[in-house]
Amino acid sequence: MIASSCGSAPPLNGEHQAARWAATLAFVVCIVYSLARFDDGQGGPSLVLLAASVALLVASGNAGPCSAPAMAWAWWIAGMACVAVALVQYFAPSLANGWLVANPGAAGRAVGNMRQPNHLATALLCAMVMTAWLWQAGRLRAPWAVASLFAMVLAVALSASRTGALSVGVLLLWAAVDRTLPRAARWTLALTPVVYLFCWAGLAEYAEWQQAHFYGAERLQSHSDISSSRFAIWRNALTLIAQNPWTGVGWGNFNFAWTFTPFPDRPVAFFDHTHNLPLQLAVEIGLPATALVLGLFGWALWRARGAWRVAGEQPGHPARAAFVMLVVLGVHSLLEYPLWYAYFLLPAAWALGVFLGSAPTKEPASDLNEPASPAVAIMARWSTFLLRAAGALMIVGAAYAAWDHRRVEVIFAPPAGAGPLAERIAAGRESVLFGYHADYAAVTNEPKDQALASFRRPLHHLVDVRLLIAYVEALKANGRDAEALYAAQRLREFRREDAQAYFKNCTADNPVPPFQCRTDPVALTWRDLEP
Repeated sequence: MIASSCGSAPPLNGEHQAARWAATLAFVVCIVYSLARFDDGQGGPSLVLLAASVALLVASGNAGPCSAPAMAWAWWIAGMACVAVALVQYFAPSLANGWLVANPGAAGRAVGNMRQPNHLATALLCAMVMTAWLWQAGRLRAPWAVASLFAMVLAVALSASRTGALSVGVLLLWAAVDRTLPRAARWTLALTPVVYLFCWAGLAEYAEWQQAHFYGAERLQSHSDISSSRFAIWRNALTLIAQNPWTGVGWGNFNFAWTFTPFPDRPVAFFDHTHNLPLQLAVEIGLPATALVLGLFGWALWRARGAWRVAGEQPGHPARAAFVMLVVLGVHSLLEYPLWYAYFLLPAAWALGVFLGSAPTKEPASDLNEPASPAVAIMARWSTFLLRAAGALMIVGAAYAAWDHRRVEVIFAPPAGAGPLAERIAAGRESVLFGYHADYAAVTNEPKDQALASFRRPLHHLVDVRLLIAYVEALKANGRDAEALYAAQRLREFRREDAQAYFKNCTADNPVPPFQCRTDPVALTWRDLEP
């Protein structure tokens, strides 16, 4: 039983250490690249999250299966909360007051409190994996587990997420290959795709009966781009990789490089990620570093592959569920960028640690009962202390982030009695984590701040039409005419209504068209557009 092995951390063995060091080194490579972003104020959050991931990887690896019950119950609670939010957002949106339940924003689908339907679906899938494990471990009665799983499937259907629909197939695959699951649990997981289809069809009928909206059915009838411009952004990303194969465009720099690279066929939306994890790494850190990071993670999983067998020999062991959660997040990472969010990255690090830490030991059983040397005991105590300190710092850091974000919230949603906009912007610029939002407000609101240094942080966060127009005007005002024209030409490529309004005077009968109307090529690259 799991409980009997939780009195002390399992001894580290060659398989544990090799796999964990490989995974840790992969994180360290990403940390090194994120350090380059400190000059524009964007490296801090990445560094903190990556460091926290390493700490969680080590902690869950040390704890082995002991941490699974608490994590699984947390996921079950989160999953049922997501179900409640989804039901309110779809069936009673008037009750979504923006406090306990976020406003769905658009009729016909649930978006969760993350306000992103794909994130809602993936959170539900992770909760379903952990619910199945609670059932397997005998910690959740079968009727409650079945009801919970089917309720979560309904919520996935309410999200109308194509990624979620695809990931339901992971549960079917798990049921097919894992014979250690209780027979009833295997059948329940195997039937989740069928239940999803019934829910989807039922929602479509309900929408027609009530003359309401169901986004999933409406999307099928719209004949729109099934990839939501993903194919186009992947083509653009491959072009950038071909142009920068060795070192990439820089960690977190995809949006800036893509925006300021000529792409006549670019999507009209502003993309800050490639919506594919391997492509994202390749375009930002280059092919060699990407091969190293992915190779280290792959080798770590392969080296710890015996954990799957160990879990099969010990009923209720969480290693297989942890691996399935990684598969769910991996599928999502091929279509979006969930690991850029702490609420997916940290659970992924936990699941990876549990799986790697469950690799079988090669030492004789008699050796495992021998008392540890004093040096090993001291190292274990220090490791425990440091991990607990890291956990405390994460709690404090989360509280600080909430307070720090408030300094920029008041810029865009001022409460009653808030001071003048200029004062709120000045205070927001002092924000350590979110100051780029205040810079954005400063350069896009009258009177506009046209100092080029003020554009550095917002341009390296996300470029949109307002920011790009303001940057064109600032470049022109600062005598950088060639760069201003080059930026204006990139703006025109977006073919958006709000972007084309900037070119309304570019008509054939205009005797003196403004500078942004010129179409002659400008011999610059995205690197020349740095503020």
